[in-house]
Amino acid sequence: MKKMEIERKLYSVTTRDEYDKTLYNPKTTALEIGNLVLPIRNPNIDTGVGVYMVDGYMVANVVKPDKGCEAEYSRDKIMDFSNAKTVGEIIDMNNLLSHIQQDLMVSGKDNILTLTITPQDTPEMKALKTAINSKQIDKKAYESRFDQFQNNMRLLKGSTITLAKMKEICEGFDIACELTLTDKEGAVNPIGTEIVVDLTEGRTTKE
Repeated sequence: MKKMEIERKLYSVTTRDEYDKTLYNPKTTALEIGNLVLPIRNPNIDTGVGVYMVDGYMVANVVKPDKGCEAEYSRDKIMDFSNAKTVGEIIDMNNLLSHIQQDLMVSGKDNILTLTITPQDTPEMKALKTAINSKQIDKKAYESRFDQFQNNMRLLKGSTITLAKMKEICEGFDIACELTLTDKEGAVNPIGTEIVVDLTEGRTTKE
């Protein structure tokens, strides 16, 4: 596994040959091009330095950085876990990767994710949108945590959400989510207790 931070975003790094053989997410993948590592770009929506691909696999254009700006894209910045020779080196790399991720999530404020809450939103969707809005996060910093990031973002523009999707999105955004089951007032054949399920940790407790 290879990782690298480029333009305040964390990418998986691979070669073109490996990219063609393996299932990678083009939105979070960068390719080794000589001494450079360039993000895969979508020619329909992206601009700037990168490898522009049509349908995620056919190269349409390669835009390299200007002279003097190559350091941002240098292969020297790659964190290559396959080169680790000891458990200690693997731990050190994981710690470094974790620190980079945390820094990007805390300091990245260029593209704040703000969701519109409407009267049509179900209670669970309103709660989820409120939690995400309160975090004041740069959504691009979290993109690598999701297999279908854009689909999830489109889903958050709606008014309803399934329990499975709510759990997935909460986990991706570091939000703890609990489900509580208890008796309605005047319930026939009462449960007699409160059952709390931690959806993002998988623990079930009875009060």
